[in-house]
Amino acid sequence: MIRAYFVCAPVLLAFAGAGQAADNSFTANASGTDYSKAFGSRRDMTVEATTDLGATAFTIGVSHGKRKFDAESHSAVRLTGTVYHDWSDRFYTRTFASISSDKPVYATREIANDFNYKALPNAVLTIGGKIARYADNRDARSWSGGASYYFPGGFATYRFTAYDVDRLGKSHGHLATVRIKDGKRGIGSTQLWLGSGSSLHEEEVLLTDRRGNFRSVALQRVQPIKGPLSLHIAVGRTWYDIDTAKYQGTKVTVGLALSDWKALR
Repeated sequence: MIRAYFVCAPVLLAFAGAGQAADNSFTANASGTDYSKAFGSRRDMTVEATTDLGATAFTIGVSHGKRKFDAESHSAVRLTGTVYHDWSDRFYTRTFASISSDKPVYATREIANDFNYKALPNAVLTIGGKIARYADNRDARSWSGGASYYFPGGFATYRFTAYDVDRLGKSHGHLATVRIKDGKRGIGSTQLWLGSGSSLHEEEVLLTDRRGNFRSVALQRVQPIKGPLSLHIAVGRTWYDIDTAKYQGTKVTVGLALSDWKALR
């Protein structure tokens, strides 16, 4: 398939990154975020499985997250599903949906769609939209646009997203990423994300009623172990500037990916 999506969510929500879905692939990762001052911590565990049928691929996933403070904590489970489909050699789509328990850890429900057009042999244009609801019955609607440029050994992308959040108003986010692969056929790679904006509800669900700004940076290394098995390690930091405080969140993610479990038989 021709899809090669860049990250749609802000950097420190997920380090999944861009890349093609492989036949019968599987990933599992655990992440921890520690916040400065009195803003607590967050822990997440996610497993995903993908089946690629050629023109269409499906990904299902389950996550468990816990947001903790000194005096309280919140836990939630989220189920996700993604469908990728190539409609032609130039046009392809990504449809994503999720549902979560009614806690302020994840959006309680989301549905999103990206439309991708291969305008040039090495350039893809993307537009998309998303509707999300949070634990306080606050709805957020967004649209986005961006482009991806592919070069020998990697790609670079940029995406702008505009949000309209109930009882909060409008906000926005910028996200850019560059990925460099280890040779033409290797599964190893190094990827950098840079983000900024005012869409705090995407960076920290508990901030759905706050205004402010953020800046973020993350770096991921995909290190081959043996055959289709690889180790994923990512580190990132987000700087928050909200109406009542300035603080930082430092995140570390460790995971394993199996690009084709049939290859281990």
